[in-house]
Amino acid sequence: MSAYTIGFLKHSGFYLELDDCILVFDYYQDPEGILDSLLADTVKDVYFFVSHRHYDHFNPEIAKFQNKAKSYFLHRDCEFSIEDMDKVHFLNVGDSYHAKHFSVRMYGSTDIGGSYLIQYKNRNIFHAGDLNWWHWSGESDRDNMAARAFYFRELKRLKGLETDILFFPVDARQGEAREWGVRQFMETVTVKQLLVPMHAFGPAWKRSYAFRWRFPNVPVWIPQHDGEKYKGELV
Repeated sequence: MSAYTIGFLKHSGFYLELDDCILVFDYYQDPEGILDSLLADTVKDVYFFVSHRHYDHFNPEIAKFQNKAKSYFLHRDCEFSIEDMDKVHFLNVGDSYHAKHFSVRMYGSTDIGGSYLIQYKNRNIFHAGDLNWWHWSGESDRDNMAARAFYFRELKRLKGLETDILFFPVDARQGEAREWGVRQFMETVTVKQLLVPMHAFGPAWKRSYAFRWRFPNVPVWIPQHDGEKYKGELV
């Protein structure tokens, strides 16, 4: 078993502290300063991941951590530079990279950019970025059907995948469709140890009766406030 800590920064931003490294996903803001505090003292290798260029997923301010960071992984659509550009890796969907502690592969999105699968000590971590079933009640049936088809095409590329920890959008603005994306994702990808919803844009998610009974054995951590932390073990 391997202990880990997840810290919720804001929105879709998290850090995941593992035995020998720290992974930081989609840093946008850190109102409680928990990442600053962690990185001030750590001797572990630190890696940043950016799924796409939208302001709520990418803040160029991550350059301030360049002396602590081992590497930065960003989707190709991001504009980013630091003094030592050898630390910076721009990825397209389908690209892979083998780092010291893990391997990373970029999968697709149903917005711009991509999503990340990290393989760490025979365990998988998936951060979806903006990969989701983006159904909006105010849009036309034609647009919503196109969004549905787009999502299901992306899911086909993930069929049979297993992940131990999943970070996935569950957006309050979608109303009744809020958990359609995560439910369909979990029908396609086996989530073995923990689901972490993100991208709330409103009140924290409360799982529906149908969700709880469809996935009764998948632990779920729903952050209630910025700076909250969760401790677990990869088994």
